Amino acid sequence: MKNHLFFFSTDAHPSPFDINIALDSGFDTVIPYGAVKLEETEGLTHDIIFSRGPKGAKLSAIFVGGSDVDLASTIAEKAASSMTPPFVVPVFADPKGAYSTGAALVAKVKKAVGGFTGKRALIFGGTGPVGKVTAELIASEGGQAVIVTSRSREAARTVAETVAGRSGGQVEGESATTMEERLALMRTADIAISTVKAGVQVLSLAGLEALGKQIVVADVNAVPPAGIEGLAPHDDMKQIAPKVTGIGALAIGVVKYKVEAGLFRALLEHGTSAGYKECYELAKTLA
Repeated sequence: MKNHLFFFSTDAHPSPFDINIALDSGFDTVIPYGAVKLEETEGLTHDIIFSRGPKGAKLSAIFVGGSDVDLASTIAEKAASSMTPPFVVPVFADPKGAYSTGAALVAKVKKAVGGFTGKRALIFGGTGPVGKVTAELIASEGGQAVIVTSRSREAARTVAETVAGRSGGQVEGESATTMEERLALMRTADIAISTVKAGVQVLSLAGLEALGKQIVVADVNAVPPAGIEGLAPHDDMKQIAPKVTGIGALAIGVVKYKVEAGLFRALLEHGTSAGYKECYELAKTLA
């Protein structure tokens, strides 16, 4: 019997990126389902676990992805709760790559700063999928995470309250719509992370050069222009301005790829389910 990965996506078109990594990690077949709804999850899961028998179930797994992180997380939980022993398959959730990307990002930054206790970290674009995971991981490690958005402060604080509840740590919400406002926040921080969408620059090189304080910056956007000016995708703990050390998107991306591939292999070899916590534990060993 062949190894089958069943891919539940909240998007109409399941990601080719995830499909390629799964196949390259050893799955014989990836079977994609697009626009999966929560109410469909139990039925799909039952079809998967009962159609191949207990032996076939051991050669099957479910991956949950898509742009709607909250829905994907709920679908993964529903799939896991729909199992009936001995008909059980592992479930791996990584919606929009947010779990593996956020885990890789935080692991690289943690290595750079030596730990988050007592550190204040700004997350620009923090209301997005990667930003929320990043804030939660930093707060859970004793750091002070600040979710920064170009929208209203109320929007940022609403997300921050939810993330704080999950992490049990300190999470704040702030709004900054201009470069001057963002640089003012930078003067209060030890770490600045850009998780904004491609094509949006949040920090200028001139602003970084004028800071005059020790700070670590990181950017997950590899598409020009950089979210942080002067930070190249391959930079890995490179000084890009006086007292400013940067980690670029591809330096983070190498770890992200290894995390996702490693957890796909864990599905195959050990039947191990995974979410953002497992992504982070693996990322810390790879950073």
